[in-house]
Amino acid sequence: MINYRLLAIVSFLIIGCAALGLLRLDIDTDVVHSLPAGDKVITDALDIFEHHPIQDQVAVDIMINGDDPDILVACGTFLKQKMQASGLFARVGTDAVSKLIPGLAVHVARSLPLLFSKEELARDVAPLLEKNRIKKRLQTLYADLSSLGGIGQAKFIGSDPLGLKNLVLAKMALLAPSLNARFYRGSLLSADGRHLLVTARPLAASTNTASARRISKLIAESARQLAEQYGPKGVHVTLTPVGAYRAALDNERIIRHDVRLALVLSTAGIALLLLFSFPRPLMGLLSLVPALAGLAAALFVYSLFHSSISIMVLGFGGAIISITVDHGIAYLLFLDRPCETRGKDASHEVRAIGIMAVITTIGAFLILGLSGFPIFTELGQFAALGTLFSFLFVHSVFPRIFPTMPPGSNRALPLRGVVNALYNTGKPGAAAAALLAFVLFFFAKPTFHVSLSSMNTVSAATLKAEALFTRVWGNLGKRVFLMSSAGSIAAIQHHDDRVLAKIEHDIRKNILTAAFVPSMIFPGRERGEQNLAAWHEFWNSRRVAGVKKALFTAGTKLGFTPDAFADFCSLLSPSFKAPPLAIPAKYYPLLGIAKNTKNSGLIQFITILPGKNYDASDFFVRYGRNDKIFDAAFFTKRLADILFSTFTTMLVIIAAGLVLLLLFFYLNLYLTFLTLLPVIFAYICTLGTLKLIGHPLDIPALMLSVIILGMGIDYAIFCVRAHQRYRDIAHPSYALVRVGVFLAGVSTLIGFGVLCFADHSLLQSIGITSFLGIAYSLLGTFLLLPPLLDLYFREGRKNKANKKD
Repeated sequence: MINYRLLAIVSFLIIGCAALGLLRLDIDTDVVHSLPAGDKVITDALDIFEHHPIQDQVAVDIMINGDDPDILVACGTFLKQKMQASGLFARVGTDAVSKLIPGLAVHVARSLPLLFSKEELARDVAPLLEKNRIKKRLQTLYADLSSLGGIGQAKFIGSDPLGLKNLVLAKMALLAPSLNARFYRGSLLSADGRHLLVTARPLAASTNTASARRISKLIAESARQLAEQYGPKGVHVTLTPVGAYRAALDNERIIRHDVRLALVLSTAGIALLLLFSFPRPLMGLLSLVPALAGLAAALFVYSLFHSSISIMVLGFGGAIISITVDHGIAYLLFLDRPCETRGKDASHEVRAIGIMAVITTIGAFLILGLSGFPIFTELGQFAALGTLFSFLFVHSVFPRIFPTMPPGSNRALPLRGVVNALYNTGKPGAAAAALLAFVLFFFAKPTFHVSLSSMNTVSAATLKAEALFTRVWGNLGKRVFLMSSAGSIAAIQHHDDRVLAKIEHDIRKNILTAAFVPSMIFPGRERGEQNLAAWHEFWNSRRVAGVKKALFTAGTKLGFTPDAFADFCSLLSPSFKAPPLAIPAKYYPLLGIAKNTKNSGLIQFITILPGKNYDASDFFVRYGRNDKIFDAAFFTKRLADILFSTFTTMLVIIAAGLVLLLLFFYLNLYLTFLTLLPVIFAYICTLGTLKLIGHPLDIPALMLSVIILGMGIDYAIFCVRAHQRYRDIAHPSYALVRVGVFLAGVSTLIGFGVLCFADHSLLQSIGITSFLGIAYSLLGTFLLLPPLLDLYFREGRKNKANKKD
């Protein structure tokens, strides 16, 4: 007898809870939030991700099928105009920054005495003072005056005839979007002249998928218009955009597709499985109700404590349905029998056997919170809530929906015959399982592959675009970024003076190859005084006289007036003094300085290239006290170390916790070992299989492998408890328990199996690792436990009989 009225009310409540939960929660698609925040290397990287403009930057490569830089510039101008008119970008192109270069060059020419260290004067300036080099330099300047190359350069002839400012400005090359480029008519062209680079900074964050869709549409429309304009002329124009916005779009599209596929296929697969497993076919479908109720209640309760949920956690929803369906299956198996049954009796049987399994499953999920990864903390909390509410639903609501159940039909159920045959393989089955574990043991050496790419999936088109960009414009990933903050520009300059001294020392030691620090152009008081003293020491009277003579002799022959170089010569006077200049605000964007959006004051970024003797950990220790550092290679290595430590710690904690729980529950060491045996078997076989199929332990696999211990042990607990309770393997209730275990295991495999075919790498890795772990746990339970349990209890009965005799 079914209480249909209560079932209908419950159905509406499930829908209502799910709807309310989804309405209250924002869906988070940003994978960066998944990183652990307790380690300085990681927190530094997250801060730099948040503040560095390059993280949100959009770059578009414009390529043509010919060698015509003027057409490239025209295409670039068209695209920049479209981007500026769209209102989607805070800044487009480098025009605004490029306009600052002439003024900066004037400042450098006037401030030369403050801009060279003692070492730089001896190494870089001294060779330029040879008589023949001065002569050639003036000849070049004279030739340029009558050509386009001399436009804008005439004003520097008097203040910097030796071109010393070029030595200073060359240090800014690291600030360019690419080192493999040259400027042409204000645009950045590739070395081969067939590509032009347009960069822009969006107004919205790169993870804002609504803005990302509009950017993608704008670039596609611009590409279409350029094709219409230049196609008839035989010029093929290709726009290749790259940027974090493409990854955000790809992740959203792929995950949404995978989420829908997982939920639909796992629900459909489990439904078909249950239809063929019960005397009343439709009764099997009702075992999904507790799982769906638990999922809906978990969504609602989760929304009371959190404002957002990762879309990847929602993608795990299909697997949660599979995990939590086991108690509903067991309850209905005890209820749907050839004899009349009562709901309370079925609940009592299931609760007596399965309570320990629920505790271990919830514990395994909650321990994910210790990982330090927000996404796995979310997943653990969400799945634990789903498991708890499903269990409560089975034992509090189901007995009211099914107070009594009349006898069911005696129709043949071939699946139960398969389950019984598998469970009764005896010693041959145990020997086969032992042989499998023995063989796979030699391959069970985990290969770790820790990369953000294992948590991020992009389309083939995006990968192709990134490969082209790297090939043409170089790999920016080799650069190291330092981020510092201060309350004023004076404090920033003082900090830069100290950092620059350390960097110069490291360049001499080949620890670093190059770097750009604003103090190279705008030194603070300390650096400025040191450089000025070195300048006066370098320009002794003999050297000054030699240079003046060389300039006068060569200049007179070329037609320069005697006082043409008076401005430069005034810088050589021993009485020259120039106080350091505070960096004007207009140069902030050019020099990597910006207002701190979180706190008052300023932040700045220093770009560094590592050298041959660079050691990331040592660099982090020496520079990390006062600055935040992002080194992509070191960041990945550190992440790997954290993951390995986390994985090991969590595995030890959960294993120790389970052993203690089982010992407390059984008060028997042998039964505790038997319960753990299928999971040990599963770990050996899973690691061996992953090695054989070439699937490394990535971030998702590392973190979720501990769930195998919590969930996989459920099957062993059910069977051990059933053996304890019913003693006889042929007992009808024992048969129902193992059928329930089999159905629960297969339903879980369906949920994870669907994820194996997901397009997103994170969901796919979750599916593969968990599918193998659960499958081997189920296989170990059915092949290893029955003969060992039978042996244990048979010996126990013999010992009791001997004691009686």
